[in-house]
Amino acid sequence: MDTEKATSEDEITFLSDADALEEGLRLGCVGVWRWKIDSDLLQWTRNLESVHHLPPGSFDGSLSSFQRDLHPSDAGEVWQKIKASIEHETPYRAVYRTSPRPNQAELWIETAGAVTTAPDGSRYLTGICLDVTDRVKKERQLVRRLSQQHAVAQFGAYALNEDSLQNVLDEAVRVAADVLHVPLTKILKFSDSADHLVLCAGIGWNDGLVGHGAVDIDRASQAGFTLMTSGPVLVSDILTETRFSGPQLLHDHEVRSGISVVIPGAGSRPFGVFGIHARDVREFDTTDAEFLQSIAHIVAGAVRHAAASDHKTLLVREMAHRAGNMLQLVNSIAGKTFSPDADPQLARRSFSERLNALARSNYVVARGGWTATPFRELVEETLQPFGSRVIAEGRNVLLPPEFCFDMGLILHELATNSAKYGTLGQQDGSVLVRWTFRPRSQGARLFSFEWEDPMPMSATSATGTGFGSKLMSALIERKWNGTVTVSEDSNFRLTIEVSLAE
Repeated sequence: MDTEKATSEDEITFLSDADALEEGLRLGCVGVWRWKIDSDLLQWTRNLESVHHLPPGSFDGSLSSFQRDLHPSDAGEVWQKIKASIEHETPYRAVYRTSPRPNQAELWIETAGAVTTAPDGSRYLTGICLDVTDRVKKERQLVRRLSQQHAVAQFGAYALNEDSLQNVLDEAVRVAADVLHVPLTKILKFSDSADHLVLCAGIGWNDGLVGHGAVDIDRASQAGFTLMTSGPVLVSDILTETRFSGPQLLHDHEVRSGISVVIPGAGSRPFGVFGIHARDVREFDTTDAEFLQSIAHIVAGAVRHAAASDHKTLLVREMAHRAGNMLQLVNSIAGKTFSPDADPQLARRSFSERLNALARSNYVVARGGWTATPFRELVEETLQPFGSRVIAEGRNVLLPPEFCFDMGLILHELATNSAKYGTLGQQDGSVLVRWTFRPRSQGARLFSFEWEDPMPMSATSATGTGFGSKLMSALIERKWNGTVTVSEDSNFRLTIEVSLAE
């Protein structure tokens, strides 16, 4: 009885110690297993399944069930280390991923062990398994960040010594593709008209798209959304994205994940958008976004350098050209204003107003160095004396500087005409100015401008034989080969249409 009692108490103590040990392993997230070499017998602690994030019953007591949970890409290396440990009876250590699981992130396991021999001569490989996902992620993130910093430094040195902007753009998309391991990279820049983006550099896109592919800047596209966002835009899966639908360009190339950032420009308008894309669902993080933004900032520096160089060359050439044209235009205005039958006092006032309008137009155009000019800014500056009584509708598209200069004079004449005969001459009421700039044919776009005054005016007063009529005919119809149409129904509406090259 005493012997039996002692045995029972020892057994209870042993079980209690084993339970405590297993509880400690569970709390430490460490699983222990033992495999009888040259057999399919595998034993493990109860928490080994939880370490592998598997439900109870996933391991059925066989080695094959454990093998199935090894990632196919890692299984070969793990078993090479195990075989070497058995052959040489040395400890082993391996880190592997578990087999892919739907809608679950990667899980990394570290296993280590050694060969032991039982009293009966049986050989066992005993080891532990530990979830090291967080550690692996941090190690990989550190390596990735160091690699990205090195790439940024190298690309910065390249861009600093490269005169060709296109070469810098091409190198930028190549570096982004290599470092972030993505098949598709692109740089979209604003078109000359600034109403859409053009794929000016890229890797992985269908033939013929780089240099010609266009993306809309509406909020519905990822690029358009990026332009309206202060920071990087990360997309986990475009198929479940709710902030925007994504342009057809991305759907045609089966894009699922990606990052896009704004590339600052030489002025107030951004140069464009830098994007990287993957065809599989990827979890890009802030480290990746910061790297892409750093590359984009280096590109922005190259853009500013190229713009400054072009601006200097253009400015010298245009100063000489515009000086002669300006004197001819002033002479023409003077000749038409001071006609033999004109009232001297009225003529002097009209001449002064026209010179002021000319100066305002010249200011807006020359402010950018006589380059492509924002049309909305021209409208606002030229019609500034009338304030909110002029309602302007249209995108701030970029138009040729010479055309904008001429339109500034026409805007002044239309406003002066309305002040004399139409709504702007009354105490209240407003006029509507609207414009569009849309594709017309290969290499050309149609600029359509409309001035609408709710007060009807006679065709003679508006577009008859006066200075404004002659100015529009000379500038729009003869110089720009456009059309001027006047409609007199219940109100006065003047429409200008001009085809402008890209």
